[in-house]
Amino acid sequence: MRQGQKQSSATMQSEIFIVLMIVMVLLFIITSFYISKLKEHQQPPLIVLDEAHGYSFGSGSATLNENFQVSLNSSVISKIEQFAKKYKCDIVEVYGYTDGKPFGGGHAIKQSFDKSLHNCLVRGCDMNVVEASSNLELGMKRAVSVVNFLTPKLVNKNSSIKIIRPYSAGGFIDDSGKIASMDEVSSNKLRRRIEIRLSRLRDLKEGKK
Repeated sequence: MRQGQKQSSATMQSEIFIVLMIVMVLLFIITSFYISKLKEHQQPPLIVLDEAHGYSFGSGSATLNENFQVSLNSSVISKIEQFAKKYKCDIVEVYGYTDGKPFGGGHAIKQSFDKSLHNCLVRGCDMNVVEASSNLELGMKRAVSVVNFLTPKLVNKNSSIKIIRPYSAGGFIDDSGKIASMDEVSSNKLRRRIEIRLSRLRDLKEGKK
């Protein structure tokens, strides 16, 4: 009798252990699914490329120097791809920011800035040919330079990223995200930056419903 009771007790413990393991696996699957769905609605971290950390342009220029390009290739592109996959994003937004130093190119605008910059986005161009007359336009030029560099490397048939869009805030926003003083001539290298944000086309569509 005792041997039978021991066997019965051992069998019951084994069954309880198996049930507990099944419950734990199910909980893990449910939790993982919930976290995955939650991330699909979370905002990915902001990628900031500022002058203080080596992401610099020449004064009044929007040309990507060699160091800037190397940094984009070596770390930034992989980070964008990682965030796009993790957060289910398909849009990359590139924002150009400048400091508050008054823009003084002193050059006559020989062509329409909007038309020329659009041509750069569609066909590519030498960005220095497009003349900016304000910090807002200079910020857009720099954003377009980054967009043109990233697009062939990130937008392809094997990527979830569908489009990369340029924006500019010029010198209006400081490095803390607040409205900057426009008459402040600042040497703060954090203000001269590119910010990269990831978003989702479906969020835009859902917001229109």
